[in-house]
Amino acid sequence: MPDVLDRARVVLTEVHDAVTAVDPAAATALGAAIASARTVFFDARGRSGLVARALAMRWMHLGLRVHVAGETTSPAIVADDLLVCLSASGRTAGPLANARVARARGARVAVLTAAPDSPLAAEADLVVVVPATGRQHGGSLFEQACLLLGDTLCGAFQEDHAIPDAALDERHANLL
Repeated sequence: MPDVLDRARVVLTEVHDAVTAVDPAAATALGAAIASARTVFFDARGRSGLVARALAMRWMHLGLRVHVAGETTSPAIVADDLLVCLSASGRTAGPLANARVARARGARVAVLTAAPDSPLAAEADLVVVVPATGRQHGGSLFEQACLLLGDTLCGAFQEDHAIPDAALDERHANLL
């Protein structure tokens, strides 16, 4: 078994390379779209779904109105809302169907994907291409890069709006 720290260095290099390969204008546009939406919905499946939930939580901590698509308490999506879908392949059935519903309702659709020519990207108003080619197993690189990019956008929003950490702490869950 290779040294785990050597493997960690490979992972860190791959994530760095993937995040820095993202078009800065697309990342900025995504941040602006999230900040200006009435309500933001996040959607993804599998491990990308876990990343989408983590990002939804962070935006909620920042004070935005945020939901995860398909959850029992999620309201209907309407015009002036934004659906953010994560799918490395751009072919995941649930997000693709939800992107079509969102567009039909007049909402905007943003997609983070490794496949800019995919059906999901074709449904989007905004596409952020996140490279996902590396030595890691499965979709790990895409998921890690999306989480890091998303957290970076949240940090920039927090700084731009001078939101103190204490305000985020007040929105943390407090029920066991």
